[in-house]
Amino acid sequence: MSDKNARSLRSESSAVSLNLELANLEHALRGASLLAELLANHDLPDEETQRMAPQCITAQLALVNARLRHVGRVIRGEEDAETLWAPHNAINPSPLPGEDGDVRLVSGSSPPLARSARNTAERKPRARRAGKKRPEKPPTIEEASPAPPGPVAP
Repeated sequence: MSDKNARSLRSESSAVSLNLELANLEHALRGASLLAELLANHDLPDEETQRMAPQCITAQLALVNARLRHVGRVIRGEEDAETLWAPHNAINPSPLPGEDGDVRLVSGSSPPLARSARNTAERKPRARRAGKKRPEKPPTIEEASPAPPGPVAP
């Protein structure tokens, strides 16, 4: 697909289907698994393919690992969903009638996780989440406020 076609398709769909993305990664893992099995059983067609198979498996696993980390950053709100967009995971931002409950990662001002119409999850902005910090150390006994007078609970 040319860059121009990808851009026009991207403008039509500003959301990423988590279901489609995970299915694509599952297929990549299955391909690496099959190649490893063929290599282990010495069933590859020629010596050149047998020599290249370990690098191919390593590259496929590295790609899946990087893409999963990228998906995680988008889900956590550390990156915009547009950075994850690809033709294989493009979906409409709003579910169509009869569509399943696929998780839609929506780009821009929309909530990071937009589910089907009956189940939408909104997340706190990153700045507010980061503002809550734990104290560095717990207060000592002397710093703690005294207990109110009264009987001691068992």
